[in-house]
Amino acid sequence: MSAPSSAPLRVAILAPMDGSIYARMLLHQLQDEANITPCAIAIRTPWTWKRMRSELRRDGARLLRKVKRKMVFGHRGETLVSNGVETLTALARTRGLEGVGLSQLAQVAQVPVATFADHNDPDCLGFLQQAQPDVIAFTGGGLIRKKLLSLAPHGVLNAHMGILPQWRGMDVVEWPVLSTPQPFGADLGITLHRMDSGVDTGPILLRRVCQVLPEDDFALIRRRLERMMWECMLDALRGLRDGALTPEPQLQEQGRQYYVMHPRIEELANRRLADWLETL
Repeated sequence: MSAPSSAPLRVAILAPMDGSIYARMLLHQLQDEANITPCAIAIRTPWTWKRMRSELRRDGARLLRKVKRKMVFGHRGETLVSNGVETLTALARTRGLEGVGLSQLAQVAQVPVATFADHNDPDCLGFLQQAQPDVIAFTGGGLIRKKLLSLAPHGVLNAHMGILPQWRGMDVVEWPVLSTPQPFGADLGITLHRMDSGVDTGPILLRRVCQVLPEDDFALIRRRLERMMWECMLDALRGLRDGALTPEPQLQEQGRQYYVMHPRIEELANRRLADWLETL
């Protein structure tokens, strides 16, 4: 825990695309936060051939569904309420952000904004160095390399959709459900951590638990978790501003890395969740 500074906390945002609701909502809220100043927005080019090839190898058919949802239909038809909780999409609509891109929001707020093929590109690093951020908020956009990880004094913060250190890597909403024998005993939630060169192995700043609720499915759980990611990132930035956070180091042996589920294994996880809900 460090003493709060009298100077505003300068925050740069890394975004995966101009339409990112997470990044737009973060910028929108930070403008109203006392003693926090958004100082730069770096947007990754949505789809390059190199990125498509890499993500297709990793995600397979799931990538095609993601492209269809984000690039063709946008956020039309998305769930706005998940078991009584407004989703991030619903909050964005109530704040007038629907149809407004991140670059447009940044220009109105007079925050420097630029688009790059990769956040690790030298041009992006130079853009961010010129902004002199105290901390960088990662809202998506691929792997982050060493030079970018060390660019800001407080590093790069990430809200991981899983409970660390136990559940690192991919699909750690589904894996805990499949791996937990007792109903509703799975570790689901968000962990806010400072990124390092490993996969979700950096020091932990915050955790938030998400309960499985009646009528849930994995899509509804993820919608609640997306809102929790935004809330956790805001709480972490406030905590840094106030000197109220104590990083908790992770040990490698405390958890393991999980990978994208094969569709057949994913179906088993869906059945396990459905069986749990039938016990209510």
